[in-house]
Amino acid sequence: MPSCAIDFEYQAGFFSTPEMKAVFDEKRRFARWLEIEAALAAAQGELGVIPDDAAREIARAASLDNLDLSRVAAAYKKSRNSVLPVVNELRTACAGGAGEYVHHGITTQDLLDTAQILEMRDGLAIIENDLEKLKGILIRLSREHLDTPMTGRSHGQAALPITFGYKTALWLAEICRHIERFREMKPRLLRGELGGAVGSMAALGPLAFETAELTMKKLGLSWSPGAWHNSRDRVAECTSLLSLVCASCERIANEIFELSRSEVGELMEPLPEGAASSSTMPHKRNPVISQRVCVASRQARTLAQAVTAAMVHQHERDGRCLWSEMLAVPDIFVYTGCAVNYTVLIIDGLEVRTDRMLANLKTHGDALMGEWLMFRLAGALGRGRARAILERIYSFRRQDEDIAGLLRADPEAGVILGEEDYALLARPEDNTGHCRRIAEEIIAAAEKTIS
Repeated sequence: MPSCAIDFEYQAGFFSTPEMKAVFDEKRRFARWLEIEAALAAAQGELGVIPDDAAREIARAASLDNLDLSRVAAAYKKSRNSVLPVVNELRTACAGGAGEYVHHGITTQDLLDTAQILEMRDGLAIIENDLEKLKGILIRLSREHLDTPMTGRSHGQAALPITFGYKTALWLAEICRHIERFREMKPRLLRGELGGAVGSMAALGPLAFETAELTMKKLGLSWSPGAWHNSRDRVAECTSLLSLVCASCERIANEIFELSRSEVGELMEPLPEGAASSSTMPHKRNPVISQRVCVASRQARTLAQAVTAAMVHQHERDGRCLWSEMLAVPDIFVYTGCAVNYTVLIIDGLEVRTDRMLANLKTHGDALMGEWLMFRLAGALGRGRARAILERIYSFRRQDEDIAGLLRADPEAGVILGEEDYALLARPEDNTGHCRRIAEEIIAAAEKTIS
């Protein structure tokens, strides 16, 4: 039975998605190794490094269907090498002595690293697709709520009026930046390697560069001189970016968690009909999926630190670092895929309680107009004096006292403010600054990049 939440069968999908798990499936990993061996042999056959008929035979045999996986499993019980049981089984599957040319001129790490890049390419495609979905949903949500007033909060306290469309537009802008980062990073990341034992490419012979470049072309990857057995910055850059994506998802999920509190009640994550979120309290609607986003995000971000630490290699290759990275990368992708997928689910079905937003705003009322009042009075009294007056009034008024009445009675403020000012003071929902324009600008920029 599975012992890790990612692989649970009966609680499947709590912290993973089937699509992302499939990317890192063990058999699929073996199939990628065979794909790389076939591409290498094909390139070497075309260049005359190995006999062309041997290259064709290796390509024919390089399929899981031609391998005896029971023998592979038995070999792994004895072998201390990560790939040899699969490579040796491929050699056995080749007819006519072609097996002698399998894995010709490369080393274990070349196969592991290039396969990992192919895995990461597939994993990134899933995450990018979900980010594009999230972008589209946030565009719609932001447009729908361009003029929906709510309380803006800072340091956990009511601050100034904003609009919900402004809040979601800021989420949108963050997601758009991540999508842009992916596009900028991929040309650096999607590069395989065929360095040989210490990266010198010595065993590949005089056509080493040509072999490497042609092999990577067949795999849909790039290649550049200089093996990265001990230079892991590209992988760390990718996992660091995934940790940023997770942090954004957690920020959104945490905001929904906070705004769904009983005392606030402005947002609620979707709950499927007939589903229960509490075992004993039927009146509760727990933000379970938002909490899972936060947990998956924290797991991914913690593991990303291990990948960064694994950059510190000794000499030309260091298994201690390589295996640490190898264990962390799949989990980072699975947890990130889970967090992004859940965020799409939440935002797509998000319940926005505009009535509660307005009611909460009205509850704070003129207390949210402190900034506007200070700058209104500052024109006549100076900023320092205006602030001092308002701090005194706000600090010492009783809960049921009307701020307008205290301002009218103040010998300095009372002669400056007019009836139009007092009317606006009573309508904090009309004082959202440039929230609408900011949101519109973000939406317009996001729409230009829709793929």
